[in-house]
Amino acid sequence: MNLRDSINDAIKTGAIVEIRFVRIHQWQWVLETFAERFLINRKKDLDRSWLWESIVEPYISSQPDNAIDQVRSALQDGSSYWFVASEEDGKYWVLQGSRKGIVTLLSEMHCFEYYILTNNFDSMMCEDHHGVLYIKGPSFS
Repeated sequence: MNLRDSINDAIKTGAIVEIRFVRIHQWQWVLETFAERFLINRKKDLDRSWLWESIVEPYISSQPDNAIDQVRSALQDGSSYWFVASEEDGKYWVLQGSRKGIVTLLSEMHCFEYYILTNNFDSMMCEDHHGVLYIKGPSFS
């Protein structure tokens, strides 16, 4: 089972309606805009498995006891966010969701790397497979 299937199962099991996969034409645009704004080598870095290794400085990193609580605190009710889920082989799945949808999905899932982006791409949050949380931009600071 790939990560997309696991996400779909979690959405179905948790009856999560506040998050959905984006359409194919949005998927590429979100990834490319994310890369242009936050990665050192821009789109070229999308070939990497671990994008967090290429985040443009400055950023804040920490290893919280509960990253989901920190995500819940950082996201605003009533706002929509891009959510990029990362497979270990470098495949990325792009969703759009609310604070509630993202937090509920993360609570239903096992650990995986993900990136949360504001809709205007001014801020980014990421949790890597080591449990380190990276935050860049004014909206999540």
